Amino acid sequence: MWGRRRGVDLIQTAEMDAFFDRLDRLNEAQLLGLRAAWTAIDRSVHQQAWAAVRAVGTAEGLTGEIDRVRNKAVGWAERGSNLSVYTLSDDKTWREIKLEAVEAIVDAALAVALGSRLGEDVREALLGPWLRVTGA
Repeated sequence: MWGRRRGVDLIQTAEMDAFFDRLDRLNEAQLLGLRAAWTAIDRSVHQQAWAAVRAVGTAEGLTGEIDRVRNKAVGWAERGSNLSVYTLSDDKTWREIKLEAVEAIVDAALAVALGSRLGEDVREALLGPWLRVTGA
């Protein structure tokens, strides 16, 4: 597979399993809080963090793996609720709430997946909203 470093799988790890398990347990207020915490971060900080993610991907041959992590996080947000008709108080569906938080979810997933490959400042930019909302 192009861009995939032999033997590296950023998704099939205990850390990612724990992340997605925790993600499955978030409630409406936490998802809304995640979105709010993510939007509170300066846009240039996000851009610098993503540039660092792309640089790690290029340098370590992980661009395909980074795409896989991103796609899994987006896929989680795109799925509807396990409940057949789950409408929240403001008439937004569970899926809509999840999609509003998708950028923060992708950032957190990448920070978890790339771990120590990222500098501490980049990890804080990507993972900070997640940590503030989940208390993890």
